[in-house]
Amino acid sequence: MNEQFPVNRVEAELNQWRLREDRFTKVFSFNLSNNKSLLKEKLRDYQRIAAKYKTTQNTEEQFTLRVLKQENARMIKLLHPNLLVRLFRKLVISPLFIQALARRESKELELNIDLLHAKMQRIGFPDLSARINQHIREGQEKFSIPLSYYISEKEKINHQLSFSKDTSGRYQLEGYKSTLQNELHPENNRQQYFKLQGDEIADLTQAYNLLAGRSVQIKASWQQLDFNDKDPQGNHRIKEFPMGYGYDLEKVIRELPLKRTLDKREEQNWIDSLKQGSRIAVTMARDGNEHRFYIEANPQYKSVNIFDDRSRKITIAAALGNKTLGSVKQMKAENEQSRPSLSLRNSSPVH
Repeated sequence: MNEQFPVNRVEAELNQWRLREDRFTKVFSFNLSNNKSLLKEKLRDYQRIAAKYKTTQNTEEQFTLRVLKQENARMIKLLHPNLLVRLFRKLVISPLFIQALARRESKELELNIDLLHAKMQRIGFPDLSARINQHIREGQEKFSIPLSYYISEKEKINHQLSFSKDTSGRYQLEGYKSTLQNELHPENNRQQYFKLQGDEIADLTQAYNLLAGRSVQIKASWQQLDFNDKDPQGNHRIKEFPMGYGYDLEKVIRELPLKRTLDKREEQNWIDSLKQGSRIAVTMARDGNEHRFYIEANPQYKSVNIFDDRSRKITIAAALGNKTLGSVKQMKAENEQSRPSLSLRNSSPVH
C-alpha cells in the first residue's frame, strides 16, 4: 500500500456500483438515470457504504463520505418528494436500516474470522487468533504477521504470513514465506513463499520438510524443491512427480526387511508421515539382528533414502550388510512360508 496515497475504500466500492450501473445501461434500452427501482437499489448500497466506513480515519475517505452524504440526500429527495415522508425515513427507517446492516456485517465478519482461524489450525498455526483478530478489528486492508521458533538446537524457522481482503470484502490468507535457518551451517539457509492456490496451501509440516530437501505428496503428486533453480521472485522451482510417474511408496516399503508390527493404525501413521515428507525411524533385520535406521521417500528414483543413526546417508546394500535387495527378498519369501512377513515396528517421525 502506498503511504502517500492510501487506498480509498469508499471510492473503490462506489466504483463497483458504477460498473454495475454501466452493465445495466447496456442491457436496457431506456434511460436508467432516474429509474426508481435502480435508484432504490443504488441508495441502499450507498447507505451501506456510508455506514460501513463512517468511523474511518482516512482523510480521503472522510471527504468521499461527505460527498456521498449529499448524493444520498439527492436520491432520497427524488424518491420521496414529500417532506414528511423524508423526515419519517430519516428518523425511523434509516436508523433501523443501519442497525440491521451493522448486525449483518458483524455476523459476516465473525463467520469470516471463524473460517480463517479454522484454516490456520489446519495449516498448523494454532496460536495466532488474537493477533489476527486485532488486525481485522482495526479494519486493515492488508497485514502481515511474523512468527519464529526453533525446530531443533541448530535449526530455526521464520514465517511471514500475509493476509488481505478479497473482492467480496472477506479476509483471506494470501500465503506465507518460510525461512529455514541452520545456525551451524548458514550456507544451508533456505526460504520459499507458499501461496494459497484455490483453497489449498502447504501445511507447516510439509513446508518444513520441503525446505529440508525432502519430498512431499500433495494430493496426487509428489513435490520437491529444486535448490539449483529459482524463479524471478527468488522461489525455488518445484520438481513434480505425478501418479503417472510410477512411484509406489507402499510397494517400496514392503520390499525392505522391516520388522513386523501388528498395529495397522501405527503402520498407516508412518505411511502418512512419509507422504508428508518426514524422515521416520525403522527397525531392520540384518543377519539375525535388529538395526535402527531412518528412511524418507525418494520419488525421483522410486526408492527411499536410508540413513544410519548418525544421520549419514547410506546405500540399501550397506543397510543390508552388503547383500543385494534381491537376495534379501528371496530370504524373506522363504521365511514367510514359516512365519509372518517382516514389516515395520516402533517407527516415529524425526526431523
